[in-house]
Amino acid sequence: MRKVWTAWLAAVWLLQGCAGSGASQEAVDCETKLSAKSWRLVMFDNDPVTLTPPVTLRISNGKVSGFDGCNRFFGEAVVTPTALDFGTLGSTRRFCRGTAGAMEKKVLEMLRDKKWWQFDERGRLVIFDDAHRLIFTAE
Repeated sequence: MRKVWTAWLAAVWLLQGCAGSGASQEAVDCETKLSAKSWRLVMFDNDPVTLTPPVTLRISNGKVSGFDGCNRFFGEAVVTPTALDFGTLGSTRRFCRGTAGAMEKKVLEMLRDKKWWQFDERGRLVIFDDAHRLIFTAE
């Protein structure tokens, strides 16, 4: 039990989310930090992502766009201090096989509906749900 508790405390300490004290200025700062950059996917769950061209994500002014490994995507995103709520996404329609096609499917599946988000101890963007985790670095 002590190991579980210690691991949980370490995870809470390492992951610096944007919920914090709930102050509105803190929420604005986090949203600004999120939208001020283009993000490159470096890890899906525990697997490094090294596609060329890279999987990217940009969230700004209620819009999301990026490249999923095969196609460009775009849509709406509602940002709160702890969650991203993605609307219906549109995309270009290239056909991709192999790694790029598989990555496209996984990324678009993760960018559906509401997901949690936070910055980790290295300033990376982490988008996650109960089953999966995407880790992005600023480009």
